[in-house]
Amino acid sequence: MSENLQLTDTQQMKYGEREIKEFDVEKDLEIWPNKHQRDYTIRITLPEFCCLCPRSGYPDFATIYIDYIPNKWVVELKAIKLYINSFMNRNISHEDSINEIFEVLQTKLEPKFLKIVGDFNPRGNVHTVIEITNKVLTKQSEISNEIKCENYRAGARRIDEREKDKKRDNSRSFDNKDTKSAKSGDKKHNANKDGFRKISFQGDKKPIVVKKDS
Repeated sequence: MSENLQLTDTQQMKYGEREIKEFDVEKDLEIWPNKHQRDYTIRITLPEFCCLCPRSGYPDFATIYIDYIPNKWVVELKAIKLYINSFMNRNISHEDSINEIFEVLQTKLEPKFLKIVGDFNPRGNVHTVIEITNKVLTKQSEISNEIKCENYRAGARRIDEREKDKKRDNSRSFDNKDTKSAKSGDKKHNANKDGFRKISFQGDKKPIVVKKDS
């Protein structure tokens, strides 16, 4: 009689409930061939992730972010939705749930790049974010960042060199002006309060006073 009751309960489920309850990630996570040779990024946001705390049974909610560059396969969107929804009745920790999602997609798709982020809603004054990235991309990112840093440092060096060249040129220009002034006879120009300019030359004993030009 219990078997008949269980069958009746399954039959009375809505089709969505039944799909989630009966979802088997090994055979139901549908993947499609990637038809494109170029690299491109697929970004999927799943804002209704829910699982149960393995200790208390309280529900935990999160937004799941999936970024990947496909290789030979892409995941079918309804399949990934059902897979994520299948966690809602499972007792599993934040860390284990995100690690499982990463492992499943990494194994099924074998993507060139995969990043999974689980941004969990705060509970008990604690906000948790779990982020996993495959090692290949992490190494590529380190190399890319190093190249960017080196380009920045090279640019900064070029700016410093230009500033030094500019200061050196200005210094030479001032030196040339001083040299020309010295060769002109060492003239000294002084103005008094009456508007007269007194011009004196080295060796002159008597200064010559003339009216300043208007």
